Amino acid sequence: MVAWMLVLPCFAAADELARPPVPAAGNVTLPLDEYNRLIELAGKPARKPDAPPVPYTMKRADLKFRVANESVQGSVQLQGEILHKGATKIPLTTGMAILDARQEGKGLPLALENGTHTAVLVGPADFAVTLDAGLPLSIEAGRASFSLPVPSAGSVRLALVVPGDHTNVRISLGLITSRSSEKGQTAIEATLVPGQPTNIWWTTRETATPVVPKEMRFL
Repeated sequence: MVAWMLVLPCFAAADELARPPVPAAGNVTLPLDEYNRLIELAGKPARKPDAPPVPYTMKRADLKFRVANESVQGSVQLQGEILHKGATKIPLTTGMAILDARQEGKGLPLALENGTHTAVLVGPADFAVTLDAGLPLSIEAGRASFSLPVPSAGSVRLALVVPGDHTNVRISLGLITSRSSEKGQTAIEATLVPGQPTNIWWTTRETATPVVPKEMRFL
């Protein structure tokens, strides 16, 4: 029994030596390889975030035009986002006569480069631009038409009003989603192909006037 009492303290001492030391509160024990890896990572410079692949995106374009007095006039509303920091030149429209340009209710200067109207906007930020525009109207016998340049945006919607009840309006590229007629005018709504000009034309459905029979007398 005395021998066992002498041996047990020896085993207890050996067990204490075999167990790793417990770090004090607030400290962490790491293997040497992991410690060296963390030191190496800490010495490397922080990686800068990648720049956006494009300076801006054009998300949506809403075109609203009306045909009156042998001309086509209306507005183009563009919504997008500037991804780069600082001033960015953004092409807005091509092939339209721009009468006025506004951003957040304030006048927006435009530049004309190779037939394209551009604006310089500051980012990164969302933007919304409204353009008052006009287009030439071609009138032939029984037919009127015009070519509409379509902005390159994620989605493009058109609202068009032409004179005449039940006027048969057609478009070459796009899908007419709504058609109505009221007070001598025909209104359509359509989804257009972004970046692809579309031709729009129409003819007026003529309604024959009923002939009133005349009274005839024979002598």
